[in-house]
Amino acid sequence: MPKNFLRKTAPKLCATLLGAALLAGCASQAAKVEYRPWASYLHDDSRSNISSDKINLPISMSWGKDISPVRFYNVFPKEQLSPPVISEGVMYVGSENERFYKFDLKTGKVLWTFDAEYLIEAPPAVSGAILCFGTSDGVLRCFDKTAGRMLWSFQAKSEILSSPVIKDGKVYFSSSDDKLYALSLATGEKLWSYSRSSYQTVAPRVYSSAAVSGGRLFQFFSDGYIVAISADTGKELWSRKVVKNFDSSRQTRRTPLASEGLVYMIDDTNSVVAMNEENGDVKGLYNIIKTYDFTAPDKKTLVMAGTDRVVAINRLTGSILWKRELAYSPVSTVFGSGDYLFVLSNYRAAPLGINFLAKDKGYITALKLDDGSVVWGEKLLSTVTANASSAEDHVAVSTNEGILEVFGAK
Repeated sequence: MPKNFLRKTAPKLCATLLGAALLAGCASQAAKVEYRPWASYLHDDSRSNISSDKINLPISMSWGKDISPVRFYNVFPKEQLSPPVISEGVMYVGSENERFYKFDLKTGKVLWTFDAEYLIEAPPAVSGAILCFGTSDGVLRCFDKTAGRMLWSFQAKSEILSSPVIKDGKVYFSSSDDKLYALSLATGEKLWSYSRSSYQTVAPRVYSSAAVSGGRLFQFFSDGYIVAISADTGKELWSRKVVKNFDSSRQTRRTPLASEGLVYMIDDTNSVVAMNEENGDVKGLYNIIKTYDFTAPDKKTLVMAGTDRVVAINRLTGSILWKRELAYSPVSTVFGSGDYLFVLSNYRAAPLGINFLAKDKGYITALKLDDGSVVWGEKLLSTVTANASSAEDHVAVSTNEGILEVFGAK
């Protein structure tokens, strides 16, 4: 081959090969899936209860772990109240067996554990390299999430039943004596605290976590008030009574949801109330069904879960978009991921129709968010009370028997 030919064509050939390599690299990067973590209770600081990440159905159980406490005698029904969170390929969850766990999301391998020595009924929260959770002895702990090394702890005066909010260098959480705290994320030092200062001889045990939007914290307290509080100063901005009594026999979501300048709460008639974030004025009341849980999948839609059905409405007009009666009820909780709404239900199964042998079980159903059609379902190993989480193409559920069930793509 002539030397002149090589001199002329070699640079062009190298440029072509280099361009092809760059294009291949770009294509490889474009194909990489970027996941958003399910980093806190009900997904995020606004408590939206939905992830925008798509999940590929059908899914099946990938692995399960028994994280139940050892009980020789217990007059109360079994219940696990702390749902897991998912971030960067791992899952974090606490249990009533007084231990906190970090699992590999795909394999179920235990990466580290921490013995809190008290019940963990409050969901954790993850932000960056930090993980925080509270326990029934009133201690909030923050860890280096990679190594499992505790960075600091803070002692409140009452048990912690709320999931922390980690934001702008602060940690916010509430305790069951109706106090809301702001701590320094770096040191755990108390920056401010807010108290309802309302004496009650018997106060309901309220599982509620703060929602955050526009520099405000929205917290529901055991006196039935939702309060807007400045995240910077702890000053009360407004308050409104939404629940007069707690006599419902069903578990009801008591954590606010902040969306599009409004705050949503379920009142004591099990209607969803929409209030202006700035002043607490009521802007809407949705009472099509008695609602026990809900989510806001987009700017116009509100999905409400009742005892045996789910209804999606246009929250701007109040018109019904779709409704679906469920084969398994009563509904426990709902959550959304991508194009789907997942419904966790409990039902009673009687083998061969023999009531004496009947047993309560759990079920998970997936509905399409655009029309409510059922696309997938699976039996759970036991009943379920806690909310679930979904991220990185997985769904994680902590059942009342203490079995952690993780579902992934088949």
